Amino acid sequence: MSGVDASTTPTTDVTVIVEPNGKSGRELTDAIAAAKTSVYMTMYQIDDDDVINALVAQAKAGLDVQAILDSSSTSMGWNTDAYNKLRTAGVNVVWSSSVFSFTHEKCVVIDGTSAWIMTMNANSSSPDENREYLALDTDTDDIAEATAVFKADHAMSPLSPAGPLVVADSNARPKLVALIATATHDLDLEGEEVSDTNSGGVVQALGVAAHRGVAVRVVIGNSGGSTSQTQAITTLKQAGVKVVITGPESGDGTKTNPYIHAKALVVDCQTGSGSCASGFVGSENFSAGSLGYNRELGVIFTTASELAKVESAIDTDFANGTAQ
Repeated sequence: MSGVDASTTPTTDVTVIVEPNGKSGRELTDAIAAAKTSVYMTMYQIDDDDVINALVAQAKAGLDVQAILDSSSTSMGWNTDAYNKLRTAGVNVVWSSSVFSFTHEKCVVIDGTSAWIMTMNANSSSPDENREYLALDTDTDDIAEATAVFKADHAMSPLSPAGPLVVADSNARPKLVALIATATHDLDLEGEEVSDTNSGGVVQALGVAAHRGVAVRVVIGNSGGSTSQTQAITTLKQAGVKVVITGPESGDGTKTNPYIHAKALVVDCQTGSGSCASGFVGSENFSAGSLGYNRELGVIFTTASELAKVESAIDTDFANGTAQ
């Protein structure tokens, strides 16, 4: 596949970490601690002392450490303790812009050479209790775009992303719909929320894929759901999509039975040699609000070994789900 659309050339320079994996997110903390020049973090929620302390230590060591924390009514109180600690330590931390309903992005750019594009918040419970995907991206174009988004948001400046990443509120819906449209055999989607019933949105695209003969499976987290999600499930089932809800509620997950906080999609995992053709990991929920009003960041990639990790986790979660 040469590209999902004119502005999206999927990268192969991605390594995926699937949580829970028993390491409690140490990979990210270690990466921050190993930084040599700079750490730029955008985070929806943060309370993990190990992450906070790693940022503080790097700032005190003289590195360029900057952060954006979500300032919505949902998260500002949650993030205030971390904000104060980071600011006191000399981190150039700002509250997110009110232009976005939520700055729901979870990304850490390190030394201008790697971008951790994640479904996971920097909360101490997340890597042990939730199904999460962390995409370590070393593609130079992806890093450049992630850095540009960060710098614009940190400065409260407007930005029109034109690179390969999946960026809300700019291009996330059309890029995800275009990725879904590439499926020829099968497609698996896993999300905490699946409720984008907008015309031309994700739910419609999944239904269209199913109608043209693609075997579509959808795994939804046990998040309580909304009226739009109930409508989405009905629409998907009518199109022949297999839908399950799985896992415990938020806050009740365990390493062996995680809460589904994931946001991922894999395409054509049973064609040819059996390896997946392409996929997506990012902060975007498959909801109208997330795609249309939030700051979000994701990546589309074609690395077979890493897509296989995501597909394996989705297989497990689908098998544990309750059919709708």
